[in-house]
Amino acid sequence: MQRRLTVSQLNAYISGVFEDEFVLHDVVVRGEIYELKSVGARTFFTLKEGGCTLGCVSFARIRAEVGDDAEVTGTVTFYARSGRVSFVAENVSSVGEGDLLLGLKRLREKLRVEGLFENRPPLPSFVRKAVVITSEYGAVLHDILAVCRKNDPHMDICFCDVRVQGTDSAAAIADAIGDVNRACADADVIVLARGGGSASDLAAYNEERVARAVAGSRIPVISAVGHETDYTLCDLCASARAGTPSIAASMISAPSAEMRMRMLGAAAGLTDAVKRLYLSKNHRVIYCVMRVIALCERLLDRRGSHVLGLLARIGACAEAKVNAVSERFSADCVALEKLSPLRLLSQGYAKVTRGGNEVRGVRQLAAGDEVTVYMRDGKFGATVAYCEEAAYAGKEKSKS
Repeated sequence: MQRRLTVSQLNAYISGVFEDEFVLHDVVVRGEIYELKSVGARTFFTLKEGGCTLGCVSFARIRAEVGDDAEVTGTVTFYARSGRVSFVAENVSSVGEGDLLLGLKRLREKLRVEGLFENRPPLPSFVRKAVVITSEYGAVLHDILAVCRKNDPHMDICFCDVRVQGTDSAAAIADAIGDVNRACADADVIVLARGGGSASDLAAYNEERVARAVAGSRIPVISAVGHETDYTLCDLCASARAGTPSIAASMISAPSAEMRMRMLGAAAGLTDAVKRLYLSKNHRVIYCVMRVIALCERLLDRRGSHVLGLLARIGACAEAKVNAVSERFSADCVALEKLSPLRLLSQGYAKVTRGGNEVRGVRQLAAGDEVTVYMRDGKFGATVAYCEEAAYAGKEKSKS
């Protein structure tokens, strides 16, 4: 005979079963502390042993750390409101280091002795192309793109989608690093990125296979895994560590932003220099004319009308000279303005890629090709409707 129960009725019954079961009270459980987090007066931690985990909570601070092998005394409790089983710890005693921590220490020492933490390729001073290895799900890729587009809108950013946790994630990450080294030889840097998570979520980045792939990368690698306080073996094997993916984005794009500001400053300085030069030349001509006029005035007193004619001729010549110098200088200023870095930087331009490769001419395209168009403020996808070479393109081709 079937019984119909609501969720609250069933959870209340299960909670009563747990409370009445003597075996679940005053139990000593032994395992390795895998994760630990304090929230107010409560401490949440996870015990792990033999591939199994147990969620625990203590209502007091515990004297144990992640990686400790601990004996925990407490009671198994079922929370009817959330429908979750938890182990309420009354006492936590550390009895040494756990197997997971010891294994990680041994692996770290093994890699250190082999020299995998040293002689890593340095980061380039200027990044033109970066490859981000992360999952397409989540905000990591969006955060990196937002920072890079703000600092350097013209940087090439490629994306390699991998599983960042779970079964076979370590193999996928290691294979992706190798694939990028083979297929993207022109990349300046690899950003190995993942958002924050628990110790189990970040476990793949402590795998020996992934650490060796990072250390063996010909392209410099920035390890941007987890939060500021999260450390993995990849951090030690990489060329640089970033506390978060956003910090990694700043590391590769900030130098470009600084260079752009220096170029703008240089262009502004050049413009000021031209203005000062023009004013200096103009003032010198006027000064010379004024000296001639003063001299002529003195001669006028002595030579009368003869000097008046001479003065008129000198004044006309001086005016013509000033006008000629002014016109020539104005023309030079116009030509210089056309070549000004400020003018070039202020003009928008677009870059077209197909399949990740830059398109340098119409001959590389065909109708129906899918292309990506990068502009100053973003990018968009497009389909080539037709291709038509310029009239002069054929002449250049025949000459060659």
